[in-house]
Amino acid sequence: MNKKILSLILVAAGSVMSFGACSEDDAAVTETTVQTQPTAEVMAPILAPRESDTVTRTTAEPTGEHGDAPDTAAPLLVAITRDAYVELGTSFDIDSFISYIDDTDPDPSLMVTGNVNTAVTGAYPVSITIADASGNITTDSITVNVYEPVPDSGVVPDTSGGYNGTDFSEFMASYPGENIHYGIDVSHWQGAIDFNSVAASGCEFVIIRAGWSSDGEFHEDDYFQTNIQGATQAGLSIGVYVYTSDNTVQAVENLADTVSSLVDGYNLAFPVIYDWESFSKVQQYHLSIADLNDLYRAFDNRIQQHGLSSTLYGSKYYLDIIWDDSISPVWLAHYNSSTDYTGEYFIWQQSDHGLISGIDAYVDLDLYYGTLPGGS
Repeated sequence: MNKKILSLILVAAGSVMSFGACSEDDAAVTETTVQTQPTAEVMAPILAPRESDTVTRTTAEPTGEHGDAPDTAAPLLVAITRDAYVELGTSFDIDSFISYIDDTDPDPSLMVTGNVNTAVTGAYPVSITIADASGNITTDSITVNVYEPVPDSGVVPDTSGGYNGTDFSEFMASYPGENIHYGIDVSHWQGAIDFNSVAASGCEFVIIRAGWSSDGEFHEDDYFQTNIQGATQAGLSIGVYVYTSDNTVQAVENLADTVSSLVDGYNLAFPVIYDWESFSKVQQYHLSIADLNDLYRAFDNRIQQHGLSSTLYGSKYYLDIIWDDSISPVWLAHYNSSTDYTGEYFIWQQSDHGLISGIDAYVDLDLYYGTLPGGS
């Protein structure tokens, strides 16, 4: 288990969540215990609990049932919307406003307590309790605001101002150094790219999305072949990443096979990068923190069987609370002028609002430290 997770749980104490629901015909408070299931509803914006927020985690007394390592870590509240907004007359889904995971239990139970009547506008307090199989619990609360939407004024906002990001030359000037190299990462979101112009702007490397995988089904990025060929011909050092929300070992092993086949014949400067970041409503994947780390290791083992290596992409927040410290160095995402991440990383994704000649869209800006493989 990630030592940072253990420290966070033990120091922060316990946190339980409780939400209540009320039908139009029944205004009485109801209390239910729910095993959350995947939903098709759109995820509302959620925020990680702040240090100033009241978060309670309670650990069970060690029972010895798990041998020398009893489970005493309470479920982790990954994110929460403390002021939730639900439109009048629509349904309220608690899973759209919280995200949680346990260290070892893939299916912690959720109990929500309170009274929410979406037929009447108002603010409804809701309590939440998450419990794992060992009896460790996490408690918290949110306020559900049922509101009546304001009629559309018909005024269309002016969005003709163009892009307002960081120019690549400005990015380079902000991080000078002999052992610092400047790059970008791209996918179909950037559209058609003139890699010769990209290289002429001072870019030295590019990390390209191979595609994405969900439920064991791989979808190649529409621009992968064009991007990897164009970047290679422009003389850029290249890397490849794959986005996945797969939740079985078989699926990630198949993914490793597919990606290995896609990059065959190309000279990769970096390890194949595994990108699992579906942490909003993470409970729908029925995975524990231990399971997530095991999935990456299964991917890595299979990649190595193909004569390649792999590493992990992650934001500072999730690298600190989810991923095992032994997975290093990583590709760090931390959108800030400087980073205080204490783990080992070889590339820092510093911004997602870069501008560079040859790309008519925002692009992620990356820094590589050390001697650039396949480059200068």
